[in-house]
Amino acid sequence: MKRIVYFAFTLLLILFGVISAYRMRWMADDAFISLRYAKNFADGKGLVFNEGEFVEGYTNFLWTALLIPFHLFDRIDPVDANYFFGILSFLGTCIYLILFRKKFAKTEFPVPFALSCFVLLHHNRVFATGGLETSLHGFIFLTASYHLIDFKAADFDPVKRKFSDWFSTDRSANFREHYKPFAGVFLSSLSCLNRPDGILFHILAGIYLTLKFFQEAKSCGARSTFFKTSFGILCAIYLSPALFYIWKLEYYGNLLPNTFYAKSGGSSNLFQGLIYLFSFLKMYYGMIPIVGCFFFFFFQTIRKQFFEAQQEKDFRWILFVLFPIFYAGYYTWIGGDFMFSRFYLPILPVVFVWVEQEILSLRKKSVPKRTWVADALLYSIPILILLRWDIYKGLPFPIVSGIADENQIYKRESVEGIRKRILPWKEHFEKSKVRVAFQGSECILIYYLNPILAIETEAGLTDPVIARMEFKNRERIGHGKPTQLQYLRERNVHLLLYSSGLPGPKEYDEFLTGDFSTPWRILTYSPSVMKELLKISAFRAVDFESYLDAYKYKYKKLDPTFRKEKFLEFESYYFRNGEDEIRREWYRKNL
Repeated sequence: MKRIVYFAFTLLLILFGVISAYRMRWMADDAFISLRYAKNFADGKGLVFNEGEFVEGYTNFLWTALLIPFHLFDRIDPVDANYFFGILSFLGTCIYLILFRKKFAKTEFPVPFALSCFVLLHHNRVFATGGLETSLHGFIFLTASYHLIDFKAADFDPVKRKFSDWFSTDRSANFREHYKPFAGVFLSSLSCLNRPDGILFHILAGIYLTLKFFQEAKSCGARSTFFKTSFGILCAIYLSPALFYIWKLEYYGNLLPNTFYAKSGGSSNLFQGLIYLFSFLKMYYGMIPIVGCFFFFFFQTIRKQFFEAQQEKDFRWILFVLFPIFYAGYYTWIGGDFMFSRFYLPILPVVFVWVEQEILSLRKKSVPKRTWVADALLYSIPILILLRWDIYKGLPFPIVSGIADENQIYKRESVEGIRKRILPWKEHFEKSKVRVAFQGSECILIYYLNPILAIETEAGLTDPVIARMEFKNRERIGHGKPTQLQYLRERNVHLLLYSSGLPGPKEYDEFLTGDFSTPWRILTYSPSVMKELLKISAFRAVDFESYLDAYKYKYKKLDPTFRKEKFLEFESYYFRNGEDEIRREWYRKNL
């Protein structure tokens, strides 16, 4: 009966999670950066944001690469592919949480604790989509841990077996067991490609494997453990991310992505990081007993491993405990993120697995009268996680202390509405060869309008010069770089797709977009660019050539000092592009 209850509850839980994730599907603004990289690669421009500029403005190579095929054909919308891969990763995580429970926590307890915690934590379902690699990252960490955690190096040489032997039932079972470390190391290597922080997991996976191999060498002998074909193959797979970094160095000229400098540059922002952590624990107060159990069982494990005589040491804590501590510690140290909880979510599945295994182990060892403590934890914690305290509820805009619940901002309906409205504009943006600057929230415009050049100015995600500037405001991580108008002029940017944070408008430099948005700002006026853009009926802008003709009388009456200032203003805005030498010469002669 307990098995039936367990199976039914597990199935319903997974169905709830997948359906809920699909119903809440959405696209974050940053997701469109990866999509533009994938699109440009599919168009033959290379893995770049702007053609000819080799800047790594993404942190998710693997995720971006998955999206490239969907830009080669028109049958499947790349946004739908985003949803598919994210929800598939979410489903895969659910399945591996069940496999972990089956293998390492065999018990008649009818509630799948780790799975319940994972599915019932609202933001795990939120970030199953979002167009970001978050869900895939957590899936890779969990699956790599599963395949690494339980193998014997003594049985680690299936490579010499004949291929025909693998098809028998026994051989197939042995094959699966023997190749677990290969799968684990391969997945660990993939984590390095999916996000740079995967290197931390990969290093700890290497330490874990090394300790396991040396443990085997003591009982089996070093020769039988290390001098195997399979051991060499395993080492080759483990070192394979080095090839990726060699390619990065050759292609982009830097081992670190440009986003590293844009977001933090490795500098500390511990105060904001603690706010990020406490915001997460405040909303998910059910995580507080999880964290308590996590550290309690860790200290218990360390005591057993290092202070009590044991025949064989268990190094699982390296992947299940040390990795989450270092991972969460790093992101807390640099200030967290501007998206609520996003950087903590990938480690939660392994945390839940560790706590589940240890609570069930404690329950098994306890006398019957004391199992109620473990049962209380196993039943109550998932319920507490479900009954979250939404710190954004009732706010006019879902941002607290610079941390946003972005799925409430970029709702699917509004994003799809913007897409439908701006797609007819794409032809004019491409024909005009307009060069634009934009803030993060305008990423969707860049992807769908496809301007020839686009520079992100809030953090410099796609521009190495802006990325290395100091932050004006450090509260909202990854935002707050000063807008360098002179630098943008040097890059011959025509149009700023925003007006916030800029000096007040002049009487000729606003670019009106009707009811679509607040006015944009013209930085460099080009008659040919404006002529093409103004074919879009919603757009309005001052014809600067006519403005100059009408301004001549007023210009002559200005004080010489002001006249010179006005000429320099016009020079910066229009004359320097060399498209109107006649008017420029008149204004210069009348200084």
